[in-house]
Amino acid sequence: MSRHIRRVVLVAFLPVVLGVSAVWAANQYAISWSTIDGGGRINSAGGIYSLSGTIGQPDAGVGPLSGGSYSLTGGFWAMPPCLPVQADFDGDCDVDSADLDVFTTCSSGPAVPLGSGCSGEDLDRDDDVDQADFAIFQRCYSGENVPADPTCAN
Repeated sequence: MSRHIRRVVLVAFLPVVLGVSAVWAANQYAISWSTIDGGGRINSAGGIYSLSGTIGQPDAGVGPLSGGSYSLTGGFWAMPPCLPVQADFDGDCDVDSADLDVFTTCSSGPAVPLGSGCSGEDLDRDDDVDQADFAIFQRCYSGENVPADPTCAN
C-alpha cells in the first residue's frame, strides 16, 4: 500500500477514532463520596449495569442520590421479625391457640380431602388434615408470644 493511500486512510479514520474516544471519555462514571454505614447485601440491576453492596451505602434518610438518568436510594433493609414456622398460620411468630383454631377449622380426618383454603394446614403434605398433621402442630406449639422453633416440623 502506498504512503499516499495510508495517509488518506489515516486522515479519513482519525476523526472517527477521536470521536469515539471523546464519547467514551464523556461517559465515565464516578462515586464522589461515600460513608461506611450499616451492612446487609442487596443487588440491583438495570440494563447492562448491576450494583451489589454491603458497605458504603448512602446514609439512611438521605433522599435518592441522582445524576442524569441514574438514581440510588439508600437506607436500612428490613429483617423479618422471625423465621417462618409451618404451623404459625397467622404469621405472628408463635404457634398458639389462635393457630389451633385455624387448624381445627380445617381438620378433616385421614384420607378426607382438604377443604377449600386449607392447604397450608396440611403440614405433612398428604392432602388431608389429620392426626399426623396434629402431631406436627403439637411439636411446634410454643404458646402465646413465645417464638416458635423454626425446625419444629422436622
